[in-house]
Amino acid sequence: MNKKITSLDNKEIKDLIKLSNKSKIRRESGFFVIEGQRELEMAINNGYEIDKIFYNENIVDINQIDFNPNTKIIAVNNDVYSKISFRNSTEGIVGITQIKKNSITEINQKKINLVLILDGIEKPGNIGAILRSCDAANVDLVILTNEKCDIYNPNVIRSSVGTFFSNKIVSMENESALNFLKNKGFKIYGTSLNASKKYNSISYNCSTAIISGSENNGISEFWSKNSDELIKIPMLGMADSLNVSVSSAICLFEVNRQFKFNR
Repeated sequence: MNKKITSLDNKEIKDLIKLSNKSKIRRESGFFVIEGQRELEMAINNGYEIDKIFYNENIVDINQIDFNPNTKIIAVNNDVYSKISFRNSTEGIVGITQIKKNSITEINQKKINLVLILDGIEKPGNIGAILRSCDAANVDLVILTNEKCDIYNPNVIRSSVGTFFSNKIVSMENESALNFLKNKGFKIYGTSLNASKKYNSISYNCSTAIISGSENNGISEFWSKNSDELIKIPMLGMADSLNVSVSSAICLFEVNRQFKFNR
């Protein structure tokens, strides 16, 4: 029989809430929180081992989900689950897993020909939405530079609809990322409102890196200077730009369109 927790004063529940809410706790502990059956299954299918599962037996049948025998399964009541769940609509299940720090040296670099660089993006919802587009566009690598957001924020996982786990994501310093791309023969295209070239006027016929910048300031001066070309999406109305998740998706799918969606 699984353990059951009915008190909000339980230490495991308090620790779980802190892990959800505080990036410092995630960094120090090396763990993060996943909510939702689909997201947990995506994590498991991509090599994550779930340390603990908290589930509301009034919402989900835990026996219908396949977990590692070493996973600790804990039932909770409605009151406790309402405190540990951060979604408006929920599937009745929350898990804890260990952070996996990817290194560029651990990735099969022979298969990389489309890279997206996220340069200083601040909002977890935008990062998650971009990761969803990266999965859909079969992006080979996502590089985080000038990080302003904890990538393990629960809202990143939620808004990615689990594709956080299917993407290859690495954090790099600007110079290291630039050297990696140059050594691999990539052409680098920075998105910018000040660009003269339209995103669909470029021939993406070689290994391609697209750079998407922060919501308020765009790409950094470093990447503006070190891009081979600056590109823009023309605006036809009064707005001067699109949301960064939308503009990223448009550029990524233009690359795929030119390859007839068969890169």
